[in-house]
Amino acid sequence: MMAKAVAEIIVLLVRHPSKQSLRFARIILQVKPRFTMVANSNLIDLYRLVQEANKLGLPGDIVECGVWNGGSAAMMGVASAEGQYARPRVMWLFDSFQGLPRPTERDGDLERKSYFADWNIGDPEKVKQIFGKLGLGLENVRIVPGWFEVTLTTVPMQTIAVLHIDADWYDSVKTVLEVLYDKVVPGGFIILDDYGYWKGCTQAWHDFLSEHEIENVSIRRNGRAGAFLQKPTPPMNLPIR
Repeated sequence: MMAKAVAEIIVLLVRHPSKQSLRFARIILQVKPRFTMVANSNLIDLYRLVQEANKLGLPGDIVECGVWNGGSAAMMGVASAEGQYARPRVMWLFDSFQGLPRPTERDGDLERKSYFADWNIGDPEKVKQIFGKLGLGLENVRIVPGWFEVTLTTVPMQTIAVLHIDADWYDSVKTVLEVLYDKVVPGGFIILDDYGYWKGCTQAWHDFLSEHEIENVSIRRNGRAGAFLQKPTPPMNLPIR
């Protein structure tokens, strides 16, 4: 995995030679492969979207559902703390820290055949380690162990500026959307790390839109795995003349 990460970084630097690309490369080399399996391009999207939320002055927290060892969360933490529009945000990091739940019939045959117990067990101590490694304090970080259907409704979270969903399976992604979508502020960002890769994640998003009759949402793909969207701003109710 390390060799692949390095190869992708070399491609990034060759295609986009800049101080920003060099900055991305340095962070990625610290978070991969021990602390995250998220693709380099998706990590860069996380950084840029957090910075955009800061630039727009959006209120709300940063939330990640599916943390593993904290590398992608730390990437967002760095983004929030850097630049002209840097601002402290509470970060809610949800993960079972027991591995992935078993996929269901709503997921693909490959997912069900490939599943094994203890798949992707994360470690809260490694989450703390990578935050420290990148010079990030933990005073605004809330690590919440447990299954999403239990934990997501038990914390005093009011609004979300950036929601990163790296939950793989249909039921997990759907649960996150059902509980947290309404907390994302208008103009806030939702990132689906497994969109287009795992069948269940992709289907959960489209089912959620259909069931809640949410329209005019444009999702932007990131290669073969991953996508993000900006939550629409409700139309203004203009006075009738």
